[in-house]
Amino acid sequence: MGLSDYTNPNDDDTTGNGGGNGGGNGGTGGGNMPPYPGMGGVTGQLDDIKEMLIDYNERFKNADPTLFRDALISQTVSVLIGKNKPNPLLVGPAGVGKTRIAEEIARLIVTKNPLIPAQLAGYTVYELPLSNLVAGAGIVGQLEERLAAIVDFATNKKNKVILFIDEIHQLLDKHDPTLKKVSQILKPALARGDMHLIGATTMNEARAFDNDPAFQRRFSRLIVDELTREQTVAVLFSARASYLTHYKNKVSVSDDVLTKLAVIADENSRASSHRPDNALTLLDRAMADTVVAHSTAIAKATAMGNLAAAQAIQSVATIPLGESKLRAVAVRLMTGLAAKESYDETRVLTELGRIKGQDEIVAELIDALRRDDLGAFPRKKPMAWMFAGPSGVGKTEVAKIIAQELTNQPPIMLNMGEYHSEYDASRLIGAGPGYVGSESDKELPFDTLESNPYRVILLDEIEKAHKVIHRLFLTALDEGWMRMASGKVIDFSKTIIISTTNAARESMNKPLIGFTASNGPRRLTAQELTKALQENFDPEFLGRFSKVIAFAPLSRETYEEILVASYTRERERIVESDPLTAMLIPTSIDADLLARTVQETFLVDQGARPAELAARLLIEDAVLAARFPTAPAIPVVGTAAPLDEDLVTA
Repeated sequence: MGLSDYTNPNDDDTTGNGGGNGGGNGGTGGGNMPPYPGMGGVTGQLDDIKEMLIDYNERFKNADPTLFRDALISQTVSVLIGKNKPNPLLVGPAGVGKTRIAEEIARLIVTKNPLIPAQLAGYTVYELPLSNLVAGAGIVGQLEERLAAIVDFATNKKNKVILFIDEIHQLLDKHDPTLKKVSQILKPALARGDMHLIGATTMNEARAFDNDPAFQRRFSRLIVDELTREQTVAVLFSARASYLTHYKNKVSVSDDVLTKLAVIADENSRASSHRPDNALTLLDRAMADTVVAHSTAIAKATAMGNLAAAQAIQSVATIPLGESKLRAVAVRLMTGLAAKESYDETRVLTELGRIKGQDEIVAELIDALRRDDLGAFPRKKPMAWMFAGPSGVGKTEVAKIIAQELTNQPPIMLNMGEYHSEYDASRLIGAGPGYVGSESDKELPFDTLESNPYRVILLDEIEKAHKVIHRLFLTALDEGWMRMASGKVIDFSKTIIISTTNAARESMNKPLIGFTASNGPRRLTAQELTKALQENFDPEFLGRFSKVIAFAPLSRETYEEILVASYTRERERIVESDPLTAMLIPTSIDADLLARTVQETFLVDQGARPAELAARLLIEDAVLAARFPTAPAIPVVGTAAPLDEDLVTA
């Protein structure tokens, strides 16, 4: 028994439509019919059904016209008047205006716009929020009864109903048997063409339809594209009046600021945000922030007893929304409380100065950071550098220093040797639907970027990772985002991605013709290095790095400098932590001993790594020689300060 059974057979279409538009008049008559289970009488039943629905005709009859969607609206209307499967499915990224299409169709119907054909004249667009449908349906069979009543209401031609379900992919969630049941009940009505249903979902979530081909066949898919920036500006101009009214004209927005707003929104939006929603959201939040800041200033002046200042602030009729406020709010929307750390270039130079033998590289990186700090060309993708060179020449250490000085945090460090299999991709982006671990809430390496996008990512020894892992980073390096297996999009646009590699070290170790100004061996150019690295990496992968830098092998002289610096640094640390022991350690290394140590420990392939161990051994030898003078002879290490016998005994 459907809702059509409750209508008076003598009612004409106009009466039926009147009931559909929210008055409930179409539900009179049919008094001999029993009330629907759980509902009190016929009129009460219609009222209960309409309480679960949102009347778009009534809500949006005075709304502003939707811009730049005439073609898409025509396509949607064409599907709605079709004989079979009059059910359009609006698919597009979040924020492009899918719901707005349904709202506009409702407005066009109410205003009797010529775009609406005679077949849809007098129809009412109702949204069916799925939460309203299942709320309170705890009794077995109650959900089915509610849905059957709504289906009967929507399929009755006299009622002239178009249903709209936002986030319709929820009906195909295999983990929610309640909503899954809803899709199965809707299938017969959708197949017969008795119901007009508009669905909306995102590109990623529309994949859920692939799991139920029968349900998918009931719909005609329409793609809702993102608006251009120029179109977004036009939308902002159209929407400005309604926002000014909402904030009681307390905030003013000039044409110039409104034009810049679309640019600022694009520059500071996450990869998952799209036009025009990102711009409209920024306008709304910036105006709200301006009003709150104004009220806060009045409250502070009043609290300080400065009533004159409070009255002066309160007397301001309108507050102009400025570009600086827009940028501040845009950054906050994207990063929350996180912000790009200011860094001291002098300190960065000092810290990088600890890396011996790579002065040209330090200068090149400082230049890159200066250019980025200008902000002349806002970044939509990460700064991406590849450091190539032999082991132990300072590649990883440089990345760590840059991370600490620029972000005040260690880098997000991934040992790429742990991702040698193509199946290890799941450790970065999670397991795909249906695979083991797909429901896990375990934190993934890049989840932290959602709370703070200003991070340095270190991909250490990337040549050891599988090619599938390399390709996984292509979009992140080129477009500034990466999609997780769950469908979530992670923004990489504000990061610095540094990859290190030992590949092509044979080419870098070969003697090269020519000398630098310092009479040292010539360093590989970026072109020469890229060519050498193509044996290990795909050209398209290498091409996504803005800098491919060759770290030079360490010379014996540079190794000696590093050894002395390590010795000095370790001795200074001991001076602070254990002054008594420090008195036993010479302030410098004897020249002969230094030469012998360098001769015994320097290995070109290991770079500076043996130097730290050698420095520690020299310090331990000196302490042992002082504390155990009768032990077998140990070479004298440098010239130590005179020792106090009591201290030595202690």
